[in-house]
Formats: sequence, C-alpha cells, structure tokens
Amino acid sequence: MQKSAYTTHSRPITLTQSTEAQVYGLFAVAMGLTVLGVYTGMHFIDLIMTSGIHILFLIIQLGIILSARLWVNKSPLNYVLFGVLPLFSGLMITPFILYVLTGYANGGTILVNALSATGFMAASAAVFAKTTSWNMGVMGKALFFALIGLIGFGLLQFFVPSLRTTQMEMAISGIGIVVFALFTAYDIQRIAHLGKVGANPFILAISLYLDIFNLFLYILRFMLMLSGNRR
Repeated sequence: MQKSAYTTHSRPITLTQSTEAQVYGLFAVAMGLTVLGVYTGMHFIDLIMTSGIHILFLIIQLGIILSARLWVNKSPLNYVLFGVLPLFSGLMITPFILYVLTGYANGGTILVNALSATGFMAASAAVFAKTTSWNMGVMGKALFFALIGLIGFGLLQFFVPSLRTTQMEMAISGIGIVVFALFTAYDIQRIAHLGKVGANPFILAISLYLDIFNLFLYILRFMLMLSGNRR
C-alpha cells in the first residue's frame, strides 16, 4: 500500500480530540492480535508447516492491505478485516519465530533483544517525529521507492542463492532497519497531520503497524546474522 505525503482523498469527517488516540488504540489492538497469532500458531505449528497454509495467510494479508481503501469506511467490516490482518501476520511468522528459538542456541536472547531494540527505535522515532519542525512528508516518495527496492531485492534473493550470503543479509537487513525506522517517524508525524483533516484512523493504524512489524523483522534478521549461534 503506497504511502504518500500529507494529503488525503478521504471524505472529510468531523474531527474529535480522540482521533489520534483512536489510531494508537487500533495499533495497540493490532500488536496484541499479532502476539495472539504467534501463540496460536505455536499450538498448530505442525499443521502450518506441513500444509503451507502460511502462504495463504500472506496472500490474504496482501489482499486486505491492497483493498484497504474499499473497506475502511464500512463498519463492522473494517473492524473485522483490520483484526484479521495482524492475527494472520502472527500466524504467518510463527515458523520463522520457531526457527529462531530452535535453530539457534541463543535464539531466545536474540528474540528478546530484537523486541527491545524495536521498542527503543520506535520510541526514538516517535520522539523525533513529535519534536522536529521538519516536514517529513517530503520523504514520502523516497521511502516508497526504497520499499519497492527492498521487496525487489528480496524476490531476487529468493531466485539467486549467491545473494544470500551473510554479508548481503546484513547489508539488506541494515538498510531495511533504516527504511522502516524512517517510515515509523514519517507515519507518526503523518498521523498528527492527517488527523486534523479527518483521515481514516484504520488507514493510519495499518501504516504504523506495518512499519513496526517490518522494523522488528529486519532487526531480528540483522541480529541473527550478527550474533546468531546455530545449534
């Protein structure tokens, strides 16, 4: 889903002081549902691994994200699909989380460190976005093209094994961390700006959720390459 500068084509609505709080409330619910998805996935890991159903979860996620503009204003469908997105995200990454925990002697420590680092970087991005006088909207297009580049290179790695070296993984993970840390700051500032013109809170919450979710995954990948001790 494309992230743009501080403009919106949504139908203006009456703004209340709780608009920004609603966005962060939805985001908090999304994070909780992600944890629930991982927890549930751990109990059905054999089914997930043997059936390949996590690929279906990915396809459904992409469908929900790409069609967001069509359903965000339709209640209660917006609440249902918004909840399905993070729940399926948690189910989808369960095999990777299990791989980290069982495939690395220090996997548990790395996972905790990645979560802590994600929280720290997200908080730092929030402080910067809230205190800077710089309009980060000018970064919108650059960040979008950087995101396309990350996706394209990730697909290339899938088909070209020589691009899966430790050095290459660390480099692409490092770039991903920078991109999504900037996306986080960009979207936090965007929430404050677009909230004033009545932007849909579901769209903003999805954007912030995807920022933090992907930031965590790139940090985890980077830490695995940096200090992972395979069993």
